Amino acid sequence: IDSVVCAGDVANFGPHPNECIALLAERSIPTVQGNCDRNLLLSSQTAPHADVRASQLAAIDNWCREKLTPASYQWLATLPHGLAPAQGVLVVHGGLDKSDEVVDAEARPSFPPGISIVAAGHLHVPFIIRTRQGVWVNAGSAGRPCDGDPRAALAVLEQQPKGWKASIRRVPFDLEAAVQAIRKANMPYAERLIETQEKACWW
Repeated sequence: IDSVVCAGDVANFGPHPNECIALLAERSIPTVQGNCDRNLLLSSQTAPHADVRASQLAAIDNWCREKLTPASYQWLATLPHGLAPAQGVLVVHGGLDKSDEVVDAEARPSFPPGISIVAAGHLHVPFIIRTRQGVWVNAGSAGRPCDGDPRAALAVLEQQPKGWKASIRRVPFDLEAAVQAIRKANMPYAERLIETQEKACWW
């Protein structure tokens, strides 16, 4: 691997938001701003008629906000929407225009001029779309996957004579350590967080 790029959603839903940020910053890993990262920069608000799920997610957001240091806030605020780490390559979080845009495995995405491969995250489900215009790959996630496989997922991009190739790799994830860290941190709705982590499912 010549270089590593992070597709966003760094600081939320985990027990170590500042440590995750510090690791990326210390290693100078280029990172795009995910929708969860952006939400942490906004003021704490919960709609008066929010449903139970929305209220729970807002409580987790607020917990993460309270944990973030000023340096972490500043780092999140400076993250770009997209990065072009190599010629023909674009890394975003959700879609080309918005970090919370849904581009799922059934989509037929468009590609900007000069870009033949786009790597994204957001959906926590790894997949690859191949079209005549290019390749769209969702890297999945390292923590909180949503495809039933609790291992971490990542996308590997390889430049070949005929163009860019993408593949998905799964690597071990220390589930027990994650569970214990969530409980030790006293995160809101810890048991529900643990359940989604163990089952690798949506909230």
